[in-house]
Amino acid sequence: MTFLEVPFREKDQAKSLGARWDNISKKWYVPSELKDELNKFERWLPTSERGEQSNSNQVNLPDSQNGLPLELDTQSQKGMPLSQVLKKVQMALRQKFPGGTWVIAEIANLNRNRGHIYLELSETNAQGQTLASCRAMIWQSQVERLLGRFSLETGSELAVGQKILLLAEVNFHEQYGFSFVIQDIDPAFTLGELEAKLNSIRKQLIQEKLYELNKRYTLPNDFFRIAVIAPLAAAGLGDFRADADQLQQAGLCEFKYFYSAFQGEQVESEMLAALDAIESLHATNPFDALVILRGGGAKLDLNQLNLYPLAKRICEAKLPVLSGIGHERDNTILDEVAHTRYDTPSKVIADIRNRIFQKAHTARQNWLQIEQTSRLQVKQLHHQLDQLDHTIQNNSQACLFFWKDNLEPLKYQLQRQTRQKLNTTQETLEQLQNRILTAINQQIDRSKLHLEQNHQAILLEAKRSLDYQHSQIIQWIAFILSSGPKTQLNRGFVMAKNEQGMPIKTAKEAKRLGHLQLQFIDGSLEAEIPKKATIKPPENNLNEVDK
Repeated sequence: MTFLEVPFREKDQAKSLGARWDNISKKWYVPSELKDELNKFERWLPTSERGEQSNSNQVNLPDSQNGLPLELDTQSQKGMPLSQVLKKVQMALRQKFPGGTWVIAEIANLNRNRGHIYLELSETNAQGQTLASCRAMIWQSQVERLLGRFSLETGSELAVGQKILLLAEVNFHEQYGFSFVIQDIDPAFTLGELEAKLNSIRKQLIQEKLYELNKRYTLPNDFFRIAVIAPLAAAGLGDFRADADQLQQAGLCEFKYFYSAFQGEQVESEMLAALDAIESLHATNPFDALVILRGGGAKLDLNQLNLYPLAKRICEAKLPVLSGIGHERDNTILDEVAHTRYDTPSKVIADIRNRIFQKAHTARQNWLQIEQTSRLQVKQLHHQLDQLDHTIQNNSQACLFFWKDNLEPLKYQLQRQTRQKLNTTQETLEQLQNRILTAINQQIDRSKLHLEQNHQAILLEAKRSLDYQHSQIIQWIAFILSSGPKTQLNRGFVMAKNEQGMPIKTAKEAKRLGHLQLQFIDGSLEAEIPKKATIKPPENNLNEVDK
């Protein structure tokens, strides 16, 4: 690829000669198929490249490491500008890769801009580590041809995660670096990669003796409860539910739906989560079968279902798995390991419905046969009952007359003995009643006498207690009256008082006051107590008097 310096007013002239526009570098360039006709574009070639066409002072020497020729400037100048070095790298790459190169890579990113498609290509090892990556682009003029052919042959659009074989033209720009310009894509390689991946998973399952594991189950003759895994808005799910909802509304079969992505990065995690939920419910309320539905879709979309963890879980499922992913000619590992594979979701529900209807038809036939046999047996039994009823009536009348004749004397004898027994019992009851009344009256009389005696004793004791308390009160009143001051004065005692007329009780208080008043029965006297007076202790006779 040779870039040109084309003024805006001359772009139509350059385009008519075969020049193309690079949207990244914003420059016109000469495509590789016209590299031998650069003389037509000489007027627009950069100055450096025009000089390179005729400069005999430049020689090409092979690089000892990668074999790429590097142009060495023989001028005495030390060093050169970065742009010149990168342009020489560009020229070396063009010489090493003069045309397109078939490259195997995986699409890591994909964007559309103004009709062009820009890709990020990468290569990874078995551990998922990136070994190489670069940019690539498909110009607008090639988009319809390349993507149309890819979609037609693979049944899917170009998408992230696909491994592709592409014919790419090496492109290196001094400002934008290395990139590929994609000229062609081989759809057969992508389909071959998918088949190789499918074979690898199949081989591993066979080695682990899991491949045929789910097929060991026997499908039930009738279905009552079914688990379904499908994308939320799948067209195939709608076809399936058109019949499934009718079966459920009729109470013939219950369908439990679990939703999972069937495309994108969430396929594995969401599908495994749905299988975990089904396994948990199956342990408590078993399902008869598990149905996996998807419906129509692109052929390459099947690759996202060819995952070993999903296939292993289907093999180890504890119930038969029915697949209706919806591809009649294409195959997924889930279809292979499932118990039964159907081409479409509609065929899955059709088989389930037919099994239910067939079982219901058989049950109806059995019911009609049971009903017919029952009616015949009922008719026979009814005839036998009529005969037995007639026999019973005849025998019962004869027995009734026989026992009536035998029971009549017994009835008379029983009545007579009953009357005698009643009379004897009545007399005995009257005697017992009289004895009870006599005993009760005697007890009542004794109780009355005892109560009367107690009443008289209580009255007498109460009167005696009142008289005693009355005499005690009189004695206390007399004692109180005899204990007053006047009584004590009459007995010859003297009462000492202070100037305020209050009694003086102790000799110490009288000595302290010095002046006191003595009260006699007939009057009072003033008395002075000397300071040197001595207090004598009380005599025994005084204590005797007090006592």
